[in-house]
This record gives sequence, structure tokens and C-alpha cells, in this order.
Amino acid sequence: NSDQKKGRCSDYKVRFQCPPEFCASTTPCSTTTTPCTTTTTPCSTTPPTTTTTTCATTTTPSSTTPPSGSWTQWFDRDNPSGPGDYETLSALHAEYPGKICAYPLQIQVLTTAWHPVSSTGDIIDTSDTVTGFICKNSLQTNGRCSNYQVRFQCPPEFCAPTTITTTTTPCSPITEPRLKPCIITRPSLSTIPLNTSWTQWFDRDNPSGTGDWETLAALHQQYPGKICAHPLQIQVLTTGGLPVSSTGNVIHKSDPLTGFVCKNSDQTKGKCSDFRVRFLCPSEFFAPNPDCWTQWFDRDDPAGSGDWETLRNLLEEYPGMICPNPVEIQAQTTAGHCVSTTGDVIHKSDTVTGFVCKNSDQQNNMCSDYRVRFRCPPKFCTRAPVCWTGWFNRDDPIGSGDWETLNELKRENPGKICPKPLQIEAQTTAGEPASSTGDVIYKYDTLRGFICKNCEQENKKCRDYKVRFLCPLDFCTPSRCYTEWFDRDDPSGSGDWETLFALQAEHPGRVCNRPVQIQVETVSGDSMASTGNIITTVDVTKGFICKNSAQLSGKCNDFRVRFLCPQEFCDQKVCWTRWFDRDDPLDSGDWELLCDLRKLYPNEICETPLYIDVVTVDTNSPITVTGQAFHM
Repeated sequence: NSDQKKGRCSDYKVRFQCPPEFCASTTPCSTTTTPCTTTTTPCSTTPPTTTTTTCATTTTPSSTTPPSGSWTQWFDRDNPSGPGDYETLSALHAEYPGKICAYPLQIQVLTTAWHPVSSTGDIIDTSDTVTGFICKNSLQTNGRCSNYQVRFQCPPEFCAPTTITTTTTPCSPITEPRLKPCIITRPSLSTIPLNTSWTQWFDRDNPSGTGDWETLAALHQQYPGKICAHPLQIQVLTTGGLPVSSTGNVIHKSDPLTGFVCKNSDQTKGKCSDFRVRFLCPSEFFAPNPDCWTQWFDRDDPAGSGDWETLRNLLEEYPGMICPNPVEIQAQTTAGHCVSTTGDVIHKSDTVTGFVCKNSDQQNNMCSDYRVRFRCPPKFCTRAPVCWTGWFNRDDPIGSGDWETLNELKRENPGKICPKPLQIEAQTTAGEPASSTGDVIYKYDTLRGFICKNCEQENKKCRDYKVRFLCPLDFCTPSRCYTEWFDRDDPSGSGDWETLFALQAEHPGRVCNRPVQIQVETVSGDSMASTGNIITTVDVTKGFICKNSAQLSGKCNDFRVRFLCPQEFCDQKVCWTRWFDRDDPLDSGDWELLCDLRKLYPNEICETPLYIDVVTVDTNSPITVTGQAFHM
């Protein structure tokens, strides 16, 4: 603290990069799920001494090795803002049905910061497998308990794993051992008929109008072919994953014939919660469609406003690799863990938008890092492979015409169009082929692109067109080794400076020495070209620079960048520890010393770390951008 101008350090957390072999024994498996499933995996299982690993195994940070057996996930349903922290078994059973066995063998308790109970000095009222855990504020000398989380050991059969081998298809070359399929949902119905399966979740309405109307007729119209004509059951949750009973809402309709209706006028607070629904259908409804899954995609990370794996952006960045209208979406963390195990509040997860997790919706202000894949119609996997780019619409006919020239499109969309396209296709923005519009087309080829001049038309105006290009197949299926997105600067000073040198210094080991390509977009996901900013520098040797002085408005947008690296950069095994935060700057400063961390978290840090990564706890800002003096 004495080194700082303001007299106090920020609160920091650290992690270490270790040799790959340090992580080899704890790497979680990548799990997959069947398109429609009736089973949930309530918890993770301690791995046996074989080559098979388990999904979402939790590492205990205390010095005591946890007993062998099957442990549930960690639960944190309460905080000490009221009379205390009440993590009772009865309340947890009600809130997380099917996730905890009826008669646990043991209970384990840690603070939400992963510190053992003994380190807090709190007086604990109850901690057993019958009641659960209770800490009362009234018993504490400072008048407040720490915030705790609990998990339970259950009999092995409660989490019995299975091994399933998937069939390789052109879109989904995945064969891997996995647990019983994990899906996002928490509750499951008590009685499910044989030979039935659940649809995906649907959220077509929100309560901003007269209420939340998830009616079967409207859902059939909006999602054709995705719900059977006569569902057997309906299941309803809030979009945050809570059961209807926990909301206190008065429900107008909830049945498999009508669907679900909640009217704002029926509620004491004047507004319904936002709900989602799914339906139980006969298995034959799903049987005709064999699995056609894409690969996993991870285009974004939560370093900015969240993790945005939107279908629109993925279709643009991976042309020809995703069908335009997927049947189903699956999401999991990049480590292969189910979404439900993270505790994150998910903003969107559907086949229209894709997947969105917002940092602002999370209690810790940070989403996990996710990846997604899509199930496509069977013909998408059996078609002859082609490589079309996404659609581009850079101009409109307001001026002299519609100029979708290849040179301009390449400049505005670096890396998204092959150097020498094989074919070009043009249609109106409404989807009508250019040949059927009656417009006189000035240029329409793979050398110049597409040009329609207003002066050549009878009514003196062209239609508004979009174009796409057919590329060699290897353009769509190269090894894609992208870094995460980086946003080290903002335009509050002289501009936005996302230089390669600074990024490599601030994020050691996370950017290759010689990138092949650079991609730039705003922190909200808009393209660089759409901003109208005058860009000073954008190349793979220097990075990205936008100067405020060059802009008409006097200020650049806030941008982020990522780099395409040689495949060997991604193939190298990287092993990072989790984040540690053992100290805060209340006294002399924030001391995250390696020797102290090793004592507090035995066996969690390798003997000789390769790199250290340091960021602030509240905003995840690298220490180099805080302006604080530090010793490291």
C-alpha cells in the first residue's frame, strides 16, 4: 500500500502456468449429450484408477483429502445477509430436486472463497448430514457469518457413470467416454413414461406485455418441427432455472395441450417472472432424425461483457460448418463441464440466437468460458461438402447504386473471404435471386464482385443486395487456432491501443510470437467496419491502434482483438492452476506469495511454475493496466 499514490492496492488474484504433466491426472473429459434425454447427472464421481476420467470433478482446496466416493456439486443457496447462512438439506432438496441423495454419507463445507471453516473463526450452529449446515449471525463476535457453500457425499450408485460410444458422422467426429448426459435443467418429473424424450427449452415470450405466453400453438408456429403435435407432459422453469413454485406467481394455464400462460394482471406485484417450457414427446418423434452434430465452437471468452457464442457470428466466422437453421444447441464450458454445474445465469441458449452469458448477470460478475455445438438436419451431414462464405451486405442503393465489390469486402472483413473465390451468389436482402429482380447488373463475377448502378435502372434505383462466395474446401476446414479476445485499453485517453507487444507482455503465453491473422471488433461484438472509425493500424505485427484525434466525433469506439496463430501454438498443452486470492489490501497490501499459497493449497501448484498471471478480483483487469506499483 505504501507504494501507491492513493495509499491502497487493489485486491488481486493470481494463477500459475505449470508444465503439462502437472495437469495430466486432473484434466476433465469433454462430455456430450444425446439430442433429447430424460436423464440428468446429479453430481460428479471421484475417478477410479483407470484411464477414464470423469466430468466436472471438484478439487478440494483444503489440506484434508476428501473421503472417496461420489460427491455432489457445490451448493450456495443462501448468504449471511439475513439471520445467517442456512444451507439446510431440506431447502437444498427442494431447490435442487434430484441433485442430492436422500441420505448423504458426509457433508463438506467451505467458504465461497474456498477457505476451510476452521480458518474463519465462525461459531457453527449445525453441520451434519441430517440437517445440513447452519451458521447464525447472532453467534458471531462481529455479528456476521462468512458466506459458505456445501456439498454431500452420496452412495456410489447415486452417480453411477456409464460409457457411451458415439457414431462418427461427417459433422461430429467424436468418440469419447462420458457420464450420463448432463443437461441444463435442474428438476426432473417424478414419473416419465417409457419411450419418451424431452424437447429443448423454449422461451418465445417475456412478461413485458400482458404476461408470459408460452402457448403450444404459438410455439408450433415459431419452431416448426421441433415439438410433437400432441405432447404428453409439459415442464416449466424460470429462465434462471428456478421452479415455478419458488416464484409465488399465480399461473393461468400449464398443460401439454394449451402450453403455459402467466398473466401479469393475476400477480400481486403486477408482473410475472420470465418462464421457459419444454415438452415430453414420444421417442418416435425424434427417431427419424439421425444425429448430425457440428464440431464445438468457442469464438468468444468472458473477458469483455460476457461470452457471446451467437449463431450469426459463428456462421460468419465458420462458413459452411453450421447449418443456417439448427435443430438443437448444446453448450458446455471449454473444460467440458455441464452448464448446470457452473451456477451461471444464462441469458440466451437457443437455436435462433445461439448462446449468450452476460457478466453483469453473475454474482461474481464473470461468466465461465463456454463452447457450443449445433444439431443440424441429417441432409446437412450427408451433403457433398461445399465452402460458402457468410452473406455480406456492405452497401445499399441510397447513393449511386449497390457496390458489393470484392476488394472492399475483403478489406472490411479480413480473413472471411478466400483470396480467389470460385463462384459468387447475389440476392436481395429479402432473399430473392438477383436474376429474377429485373435489375440491370453492371458487374457480377468473382474478380470484381457485384455492382448494380442506379442510373441503369428504369426506376433509377437498384434493389438492396447481399453476396456470398464459394471458396476452395480447405478454406472452410483449416486448423483454426484463435487466441481469446483481448481488450487491454479503452479510448478514454489518446485512443484504443491494442498493440501486440503490450498484449504479449500483459498476457504471457497466451498470444503466439508471430500471429497469422488479426481480428478486430467492438467489445459489444460489432464489426470494425460498421463503426465508421478511421483506423490507424491493424496488422499482425503491430496489432491494432485507433486514435481519438483521427475521428470526427473525437473518440474511437472501444475495441477488442484476437489473433489466428499457427496450429502448433494451440496443440501445445497448457496447464493453468485455478485463481487464488488469499490476501486483501486491508493492512500493508495484497501479498499473494507462492510460499504462502503452497501452504494453504497443498498439491495445487507445481514445484516450478512457468508463468504467473495477475488480475484484479472485481474487474479481472491485468495488473499492468491498473497503474499501480507492484513487486513480483
